[in-house]
Amino acid sequence: MSGAEAAHEADARARIEFLATEIARHDELYFRKAQPEISDADYDALKRELVGLRGRYPELAAMADGATGVGDDRVEGFRKRKHLVPMLSLEKVHSTEELSRWHGRIAGKIPRAQQALVIEPKFDGIAISATYVRGQLVQVVTRGNGEEGDDVTENALRFCRLPRLFDGSSVAAPERIEVRGEVYVAWEEFRRINRERTERGAAEFASPRNLAAGTLKLLDEDADESRALTAVFFGIGGLEIESDAAAPSSEREMMKNLRAWGLPVTELVQVAETLEAALGTIRDWERARAGWAYPVDGVVLKLDSFVARRELGEAREAPRWAVAFKFAPTRVATRLRAITFQVGRTGVLTPVAELEPVTVGGAVVARASLHNAEEIARRDLRIGDTVWVERAGEIIPAIVGVDLARRAPDAPVFQLPEKCPACATIVERRGESGALRCPNLVCPAQLKRRLRHFAAPQSVGIKGLGPATIDALVDAGAVKRIADLYALRPADIVANTRLRARSAETLVAEIAASRNAELARVLNGLGLPGIGPALARALAGRFAGFAELTSATVEELRQGNGFGATTAAELAAYLRQPDVQRELAELEQVFRSEPSSADRR
Repeated sequence: MSGAEAAHEADARARIEFLATEIARHDELYFRKAQPEISDADYDALKRELVGLRGRYPELAAMADGATGVGDDRVEGFRKRKHLVPMLSLEKVHSTEELSRWHGRIAGKIPRAQQALVIEPKFDGIAISATYVRGQLVQVVTRGNGEEGDDVTENALRFCRLPRLFDGSSVAAPERIEVRGEVYVAWEEFRRINRERTERGAAEFASPRNLAAGTLKLLDEDADESRALTAVFFGIGGLEIESDAAAPSSEREMMKNLRAWGLPVTELVQVAETLEAALGTIRDWERARAGWAYPVDGVVLKLDSFVARRELGEAREAPRWAVAFKFAPTRVATRLRAITFQVGRTGVLTPVAELEPVTVGGAVVARASLHNAEEIARRDLRIGDTVWVERAGEIIPAIVGVDLARRAPDAPVFQLPEKCPACATIVERRGESGALRCPNLVCPAQLKRRLRHFAAPQSVGIKGLGPATIDALVDAGAVKRIADLYALRPADIVANTRLRARSAETLVAEIAASRNAELARVLNGLGLPGIGPALARALAGRFAGFAELTSATVEELRQGNGFGATTAAELAAYLRQPDVQRELAELEQVFRSEPSSADRR
């Protein structure tokens, strides 16, 4: 080996070591923690580079043997289950040229009559395998490492509402069948959950995929029953039947059977007889996906014929008869003008990137959530940076990178705020994420959000108490605590808001009527840590009032209420705060007393 060749091999060895380590780190973040740091396209680029180096230097391939596999989503706390048949990944392509090369490889090996392609959306969620024995669900398992995964049956039943039994149909249920699919979160549900998390001061989920993975991997004690996941099935793994003649012979026949059994399947399916027809469908779907109700990051193309599939077989990591075409993310560069902080209902400060307005995917984007303070440090964001912005699923704007080559040499490191931007109280850092939090219960920004939540229909339901009126009352100092609502007179409202006398009288009457709200609605309205409508009902059934609740121990809070030690400990600590006890004591008087004559004037 010449000196130049040895130098090239040394460089390749160092690059392979780096790529293998980096891919392993990103696999841990993506599959096990549901906290990816880079986009799918950037991750796929790392893997493609590693595969290329392994091909050019086969003697070094063993160095990164595990780095090109399917990933591993297994975590502690779940029973491990073997798949009947290994659950592989898919080869991924990112351009029409790469897709044409894939199609050329398979077209030369099978007859023309067997080349029809079935095209389905590539849902951006977490892969699952559900096993039914004689039509009865026995387990739901994540992909894991491809050979075995985590048993998430209870969570799949709770959050996805999977059918426990096949529907009666003309298609007989197999002795045993593994159906393969994906669990995802619809956009509307994703936005709802993030809105609620923002209101109670919790960090937002960065993407629907993170939310789906995190929810499916919740342990029982942390279960949040309010989330709704969606499952969709589109394949078969293991299959045990009485006769081979009963096995489906094509993708279309298989999907017909799944639908007949009552399993959720995608209705958005196209069949293409040629590559040109498939490319037309891909172009149409890429344009249309912005209006779809669920997150999709590409399409999956599969041979329809199962005979052709058996002929082509499978590689170690992916079948040769299927491929995923990944849509290109809509990414543009713009300038980071500032980072501001919003104060949530529980005092958590959420950073927001203020951007030079730019058009991304047909919409003007001027702001992007940074989710938490950790993200600022992780990306090393600095004011004035040129940043790359994407709209996740063509909807949610997010910063996905920084153009360091264009950073000013003297750009200072961003300093997190030491004081609340709304009330100037010194902020605290709490929890594993180091979230910034304003501890001032009467912080005007917190109070405004808490009042909106308290007055909402799912809480005590005060009609006419909208955001503008709440903001005006708080800004004027007419309402400093929730209980102050019940001392308002029509004259106070007229003097401090834009409401006229008759509307003010109606609002006072609505406030007075809310005294009759059930305890569960009041508890929900208070936005106690970790407590949504269902857990508020559980607490209301267990405790007679605020005084009994504030004196409860962690074990008493847990007993019969359906939530675990983490939630109970957080709630108990919150209820012991002097400001919280004072507020609950005031509300105890409000909801036990009759409206005064002043309330009616």
